[in-house]
Amino acid sequence: MDDSTVISCWYKTRVYFRELVRLSYPPEFAAVGTRQYGQQAVRKREQPPHERAASHAPRSHESRPAGQSEHSFGQQRHQPEDPQLEAKVSGFEEYMNRLFSPLRFSPEVAQRVLTHGSHRLARQGHNAALSFMGRRVFSTYLLLFLQSSPNLMSTDDIEEIALNSLHTNLLGEHIAHEWGVGRVLVWQPSISSDKSINDVEALRSAGLYKVQGETVQAIMGAVYNQYGGSVAHRVFHTRVLPHLLVKGGLPRQFHEEVETICERLGGREGPLLGEAETPKVESLSS
Repeated sequence: MDDSTVISCWYKTRVYFRELVRLSYPPEFAAVGTRQYGQQAVRKREQPPHERAASHAPRSHESRPAGQSEHSFGQQRHQPEDPQLEAKVSGFEEYMNRLFSPLRFSPEVAQRVLTHGSHRLARQGHNAALSFMGRRVFSTYLLLFLQSSPNLMSTDDIEEIALNSLHTNLLGEHIAHEWGVGRVLVWQPSISSDKSINDVEALRSAGLYKVQGETVQAIMGAVYNQYGGSVAHRVFHTRVLPHLLVKGGLPRQFHEEVETICERLGGREGPLLGEAETPKVESLSS
């Protein structure tokens, strides 16, 4: 591998990390800079309580029917339309907490991760943003692995290797199958009227693997966003990369090294939290 390729990969890795850092902070941080953001936070904290309350615009009640309380109106608005869907949604949190135990996720995060933008439930939030973050995490860790691997040959194109190994459909076919994503994911496939919603071949042609792959990316995005790079790195090397040693995935020359790293981190069921780390539940707004 020549120097120009190394420099290009190094630059892309820096860009990925910079993007991950940007996504980990609130928009105000990137907009005004560290110093101004801190000054604004201090000024806001020093405001008297009545001024802080006055700075928030009152909630509009125009859409609420006359004579109906906000509480009862909210209950009606969130009343489940489909009992089967409601039962599935109620299992989102349990699935996420079981998948990477002892990592814990709030119901809000779990629902967002497992809801595709094609479903009507996406009006309450979907997984596109977390999927975007997860793709960057996958790319960063794989590029770092390839660049540091003694098995990388001078003729290897690591960009092509990364593109093929982390293809969304490949993630959806192998990782999602291993994690059981298809049993909990909600999405709305575009299937002709003469096909059944339970027809696997019809679902595949409608983009099942792509949708499942995006959900795998969203799960990684949620892990990184809530637990940081150390935990996400362990997930990548113990729960993701070992399942990509398949046809069309990571080239065979890296397989032994992948297994060695996985075993060094405790195996495919190895611990994800260090001694100083504890499970935490956060909402997307925290």
